[in-house]
Amino acid sequence: MAVAVVSSVAVVTMAACSSSSSSGSSAGSDNSSGSGSASGFNVNTGDCNNPNVNKVVTGSWTVGYSLPLSGPVAGVVEYSMEGWKARIKAFNDAGGIDGVKINVKYLDDQFTPSMAKTNVTQFIESDHVDSLITFGTGSVGAMADLQNADCVPLLYPSSSVEQYRDISNYPWTVQFLPSGTAEARYDVKYILSRFPSGATVGIAQDQTQSGLGEYKAFVNAAKGTKLDISVVADETDPNAAATKLAAGKVEVVYNAGITNECGPLVTALQRVGFTPKLVLNPSNCADSTGYVQAGEAANGNVVPSYLKNPADPALANDPGVKEYLSQVTTANKDNSIAVAGWVQADLLIHTLQLAAKMPGGLTQANAIRAARNMTYASPMLPNGISWISKPNELIGMSGFQTLVWNAATKTFTTQGGIIDLSAS
Repeated sequence: MAVAVVSSVAVVTMAACSSSSSSGSSAGSDNSSGSGSASGFNVNTGDCNNPNVNKVVTGSWTVGYSLPLSGPVAGVVEYSMEGWKARIKAFNDAGGIDGVKINVKYLDDQFTPSMAKTNVTQFIESDHVDSLITFGTGSVGAMADLQNADCVPLLYPSSSVEQYRDISNYPWTVQFLPSGTAEARYDVKYILSRFPSGATVGIAQDQTQSGLGEYKAFVNAAKGTKLDISVVADETDPNAAATKLAAGKVEVVYNAGITNECGPLVTALQRVGFTPKLVLNPSNCADSTGYVQAGEAANGNVVPSYLKNPADPALANDPGVKEYLSQVTTANKDNSIAVAGWVQADLLIHTLQLAAKMPGGLTQANAIRAARNMTYASPMLPNGISWISKPNELIGMSGFQTLVWNAATKTFTTQGGIIDLSAS
């Protein structure tokens, strides 16, 4: 996986801020530990490059958000911001936590790791933010060393690269997206359920760190199975990728891509006259916009999901959907990326609420303790899926619901039940 190389100095610094833990409590409740004792997650803050790590936050909790306000995924980020900002606003309008509200500072990074690194330096050294968030694996990699050395929580960024799920080296980094390893296991199992005798697979790979991470996780999960990965195509040019996949006559196409590439790839497949038996996309490709634009070519595309669909008539009376729709009223409210942004904000809010109840109150140290020991069924997660974080393991989303795109109705339909991923 192409990720930032951690220098020996950074490793030593982070080890000083590292965690000690035991197994978490049972699922179905908030398991946050206030003391960081043997029953929960603890961090050594004595060597942090951050004099405020144990200081009680009053007035406002400041979040530094480095995100692509311009660049290749800016449109997708706009959807995410509709959900994120609506949840933050509703929280602040309700009074926050005993008057402490959330203040968000936004800086554009154009989906470029070097700019994200510049932004995180400003956030920590000049703005003295209380926590951070970002969008994309490359940006997490650019931030992780500094924010761990300074013990500033990076809470629920849109990434899940395996390196930064290592709690012993990155205790202050808690990613939002489902584990790439767990999702790849789902992908392989799903393909084999459709092709029990095996299948030839072609991978369209995005060239960012996110795409490379998905590709490597899938390849590792497929080892020893009846799946033959016979073609790997660079997705930078969807038409060239489609041509290469078609030439390989693969039965299954797996898209190791980012959210704005799913529709263009299937459109390109149709353009070159190639219809594979199955197209499987990553969970970050649940944005319906691209599938609508792809038309009939996208029919039958499969996506693993961990979010409720607010447009599903069956969920019209669901309390979580009602809460969400009361806050998110924009034209894109039904878009899954907007829902994801709302859930990210909701997880942050819940984490801060738990931290405020701990001995010592609302501090950065207590925020990471809460984030590392929490089981929470956020209102917009499907019944049967929870966010699970244990002191010694970040599970994240506990399961997936399989979605299949219906081009005629321009909606996703569910297939089967929840697939549990909570086992280690």
